[in-house]
Amino acid sequence: MKQITLGKTKEKIPLIGQGTWGISRLFKDKEYYEQWKTSLRTGIELGMTHIDTAEFYGWGKAEEVVGELIKEYDRDELFITSKLFPIHFRKKTMKKAAEVSLKRLDIKYLDLYLIHWPNPFISIEKDMKVLEELVKEGKTRYIGVSNFSVDQFKKAQDYLKSEELITNQLKASVEDQKVIHNSLSYYQQNDIIMTAYSPLGHKGLTDIDEALKNKLQSVAENHNATIQQIALAWLITHKNVITIPKAFHLNHVKSNAKAASINLSKREIELLHTKQSDLLLTNFNT
Repeated sequence: MKQITLGKTKEKIPLIGQGTWGISRLFKDKEYYEQWKTSLRTGIELGMTHIDTAEFYGWGKAEEVVGELIKEYDRDELFITSKLFPIHFRKKTMKKAAEVSLKRLDIKYLDLYLIHWPNPFISIEKDMKVLEELVKEGKTRYIGVSNFSVDQFKKAQDYLKSEELITNQLKASVEDQKVIHNSLSYYQQNDIIMTAYSPLGHKGLTDIDEALKNKLQSVAENHNATIQQIALAWLITHKNVITIPKAFHLNHVKSNAKAASINLSKREIELLHTKQSDLLLTNFNT
């Protein structure tokens, strides 16, 4: 699995990690959770050692499942991310939520802790103060945000006194390129990682329009790959971009991992880029 340096840190992180959105707490049997563990375990063995979760996913169940699995591994081999859901209005309850996440995961510290969404009723300054205190207390090594606009990200960074935000986790895919066009250049210029979630949409690109599907199939044929692999490869071709696809089935896990080894040509990158006239190839890992 290819790795890149996580922003301005010396930390190495895989270009493709594993998401856990979709793990449910309701009406599921033991076999269902064992299947998730098997998939995550396979991903780790294939080098996808970054596991992304959140207190919101399954209302804590995703963290519990991840916590049960990672006991099998050396903690230092894994990079664990979780997120604070914006329903905690007081500093005390925000910090308590982080502690509960650690308890569910059964680990002493997170590698990365994010504010899941900006909340108009909670000041960004308060969010950042809590994150910095969690770093000082040893409960997370790094901090970041998710679903923040560039302006919100800048404000958040300005409020920090001793730490830096190392990522913004944003929805991005070959189908939904808005943040690629409008935001990515800022993160590239400032050596900040953009973490792309939902890189295959919610239906694995099975519902995309015919024109895009034909382009993906054309590129996929050149690499003996699937359109999903090409979509992931296209995303991580962009500098400073990593991604965290979820995969419940083993064949999807293996397919995701293989996508990191696909090297797209400049022509193929351009073909899949929806604003070809604005494309700057210096912003790609070619």
